[in-house]
Amino acid sequence: MEKVGRNTKRGQVTLFIILAIVVVAGIILFFSLKPRLVKSVPEEMRPIYDYYISCMENEVEAGIGILGEQGGYIELPDFEAGSPYSPFSSQLSFFGQAVPYWMYVSGNNFLKTQVPTKVSMEKELSNYVDDRFDICDFSDFVKAGYDIYIEEGISTAKIGEGSVDLKLNNKITIFKGENSVIVNNHALSVKSKLGRFYEMALKVFEKEKNTMFLEDYALDVMRLYAPVDGVELSCAPKIFVDEQIREDLYEGLEANMNSIKFEGGYYRLSNEDRKYFVKDMGFDIDENVNVMYNKNWPTRIEIYGDRVVKPVGTQEGLSALGFCYTPYHLVYDISFPVMVQFYDTNNLFQFPVAVVIDKSQARKAIPTGSESVNLVSRVCEYMNSEIEVYTYDSELNPVEASLTFKCLDSTCNIGETVLSYDDAVFRGKVPSCVNGFVIASAEGYSKGKAQISTNSESIANVLLKKEYELDLEIEGVSTMAVVSFTGEDYSATVIYPETDKVKLIEGMYNVTAYVYDDSTLKFPERKDRMCVDVPVSGVGGFLGLEEEKCYDMDVPSMEIDMAVIGGGKGEEYIAESMLKDSVKLNVNMELFDKPKSLDELQANYVKVEDSFLFLEFE
Repeated sequence: MEKVGRNTKRGQVTLFIILAIVVVAGIILFFSLKPRLVKSVPEEMRPIYDYYISCMENEVEAGIGILGEQGGYIELPDFEAGSPYSPFSSQLSFFGQAVPYWMYVSGNNFLKTQVPTKVSMEKELSNYVDDRFDICDFSDFVKAGYDIYIEEGISTAKIGEGSVDLKLNNKITIFKGENSVIVNNHALSVKSKLGRFYEMALKVFEKEKNTMFLEDYALDVMRLYAPVDGVELSCAPKIFVDEQIREDLYEGLEANMNSIKFEGGYYRLSNEDRKYFVKDMGFDIDENVNVMYNKNWPTRIEIYGDRVVKPVGTQEGLSALGFCYTPYHLVYDISFPVMVQFYDTNNLFQFPVAVVIDKSQARKAIPTGSESVNLVSRVCEYMNSEIEVYTYDSELNPVEASLTFKCLDSTCNIGETVLSYDDAVFRGKVPSCVNGFVIASAEGYSKGKAQISTNSESIANVLLKKEYELDLEIEGVSTMAVVSFTGEDYSATVIYPETDKVKLIEGMYNVTAYVYDDSTLKFPERKDRMCVDVPVSGVGGFLGLEEEKCYDMDVPSMEIDMAVIGGGKGEEYIAESMLKDSVKLNVNMELFDKPKSLDELQANYVKVEDSFLFLEFE
């Protein structure tokens, strides 16, 4: 009995071992043949299952499309608004669709990056598919007698160079009569260049981030399409109109940025000169690429320098020069978006970046591995003083305004005042600074400022003076006149009659006017010898001894196409009541004879200095 018992126990152990081997083998066989199990779906069930797989493939393709259109994002990152100081937000509106910038200027003037990784893209695509497991419409199959149940699950996406592969782990159960089938796992593969385009986009972005090649093109546009530095032989002032400069820059940026190509075989150049627009990315690109800029996109163009530049040579005592010249110097801040697109018939991947020119220089490069760089002084990084700012007009009515804080040569964007009961107030932090300035700006008002030492004071009141637009008329002038109103904190220049309106605020102004007419004066090229007394060399120079030195001077030929025929100067305090109660400003000044020589031209300039003009409000 014991022997039998022992043999029985051994048999039971052997049986358990065999069963364990069978179970393990079954599990191994299940996972090794899992793709083949799908093929075991009965023929009458297969149309439903094939439809489901096709439906999910369509959802995957839709998710891929969103990733490509939105710079690698399905769920957009948190939106960060721009400011008057910086027109960029964290997203570019591309024909109504929000596309996150890979690099942008934040409202507080930081240059930031937000570049997705391939892992984050795969995660977002998986989440997108997970939310759509039950989106497919089986109504036609239900009418045919089938019952279909789709359960929730999870998916795993893998983005390759030429395809996107997904593993779906969710149960689908199909019934018809006595028959049924259950499938728990599914595999999809969608042909797509998402991964290939993303890798190329990443290389182009790193090139721009580190070498600023787009800024180089923008600087060339600035120098070609806008006045920067120069000297013109002219006896008339050089006049720059901001609106015209901006329009020229818009056109130049649009024409040049849209012409940029990357080294590769996807284009043909019309001529050798077009090689200027070809940029080497470090690898050949054999896919279609667009580099795009639209002048309707948020663009900031700030111009610094004199808009009316007076000529040299018209002043008293300088007639010996025998000619006039007008030197000018303008500086620019230019910020604008550029969209880079990789595409073919069925695939698209695009991302925008901000291009930044600061004081006619390219922005600072963002260090590798860094997500942002401050475009302004480090002073703005230390907001450690609490402050309250109130903004109001001359009648003490609250005015909502944008605020900046200036400390030495640093300007920081700090926020906005908002209406609160009877006040427009800002409460927040600014850098600790002795004799800093809070500067407020609002539509329809001139900029106001208040000095404050934030290391010891905490309240600033800023008065904003309202701008009033008046019609401008200059009696007896049918040619061209330049009228300048120069105040301590506000100035305006009008080129009449091209512009017949002027915006002014209350304040004291120095008013200057020059009237010009066409001229046919011509001065031929000539050679002169000029002699001047200079200190002698050596000890004699210390004793005040002088000697005559003579120089040969080549005087270029000149044609004077504009000559001064009138003008004058005046000083007047313009009260707000005068502006509020008037619709027209008349400027009265003296007119002179048209000059027939350089001496007479110079004499007319001297007359302008000695003549008075009068303002009349009506």
